[in-house]
Amino acid sequence: MLLPRSPSGITFVNSSKLQVCYNLRILRPHVFKSNAKREKGMIGWFYGFKLHLIIND
Repeated sequence: MLLPRSPSGITFVNSSKLQVCYNLRILRPHVFKSNAKREKGMIGWFYGFKLHLIIND
């Protein structure tokens, strides 16, 4: 049986982009019109969602 340990306070956080469409097509109607938005990633701007992943011990 595994006993729960107390967390050490170390947490890893990562995010990646989920691009819905290309930047040239942002103004055209699309499926995620009410939920998706313009975001800035490490490489540049994109239209879609950001996926965040948080892992701790």
